[in-house]
Amino acid sequence: MRRAFALIVLAAATSLAATGDPASADVERYHLQSNEWVNLHQRLMYEARFADAPPPDGIAGADLTAWNTAVEEYKTWLGPRRSPIVDSELIAVNRALSESRIGSHAVHLPKGIPAAAAKVLDAARPLYEKAQWTRDDAANRFWIATAAPLLRSAAAELIAAHEKAYGMPFPKTIRVDVVSYGWEFGAYTVGDGNAVHAVIQSTDAGSQGFAALEALMHEPSHGIVAPDSGAIGADLARAAAELQVKPPYNLWHALLFYTSGELTRRVLAERGVTTYTPVIRIGMFDRQFKGFRDVFDQHWRAWLDGKETREEAMHAIVQATSKPAT
Repeated sequence: MRRAFALIVLAAATSLAATGDPASADVERYHLQSNEWVNLHQRLMYEARFADAPPPDGIAGADLTAWNTAVEEYKTWLGPRRSPIVDSELIAVNRALSESRIGSHAVHLPKGIPAAAAKVLDAARPLYEKAQWTRDDAANRFWIATAAPLLRSAAAELIAAHEKAYGMPFPKTIRVDVVSYGWEFGAYTVGDGNAVHAVIQSTDAGSQGFAALEALMHEPSHGIVAPDSGAIGADLARAAAELQVKPPYNLWHALLFYTSGELTRRVLAERGVTTYTPVIRIGMFDRQFKGFRDVFDQHWRAWLDGKETREEAMHAIVQATSKPAT
């Protein structure tokens, strides 16, 4: 498997270099990229919100003081905003930055960035570029170089499998910003069935190597899967109403994880990778999704195998995991 993966990386590097733009790749309906403005924005948001975030490597003295000031100003701008997943202004800012480019003649922020955020981004960019961006960009480019050929081989097959599992079309366009920090859990997605914008952390072990393929299926699924609507959510709500129970709040997300993980495992196995472990099976069934493993393996897998209907599987899962409605 190591030799096969090394060959994939080599092929990817060769292919991306031939495009003249190894910081990005377009595969099927996906656009993958490493963008400096987005990476700076995501890093500043993370440092401003989470106490465990270190400053860029190698930054010291007056530069460190200036960087810490930028982080504090970004914290003020973020204010009470809960999350870049639900806040409309943060969603718009990330999208605008994602659609921009920093080249030899284009170092200015795109129009529409709020003044308070623009001030910090402009001040912090030279510090970030000097201390950290080269390393972040290298990690991001390597992630793209490994992920792009996986998509070329398996994206169409996996998209079709997800559409069958969910009973609705996969998002039509998928923009992926590869970053050094991906908010709280290393990745998040906004959008709907028409278009989604995902942020995926290149340095997160849970989305590296073959797991990148699962992440690239899981994240866009958020465009069509919701807690109580769309794929999964609507099914859960309907089954819960019929059974008069209240499902666990995270059951929908567990089913999303299971679906992308299991379908990714299957396509990799067909390509000779028989040791892949889906992300949900790396401790999640012992923590946030405790008690879900057996019923998923029995019924949701039966649906994926065509041995039960989706309605039958959903009813069995809801009944086994839920409490009576009050």
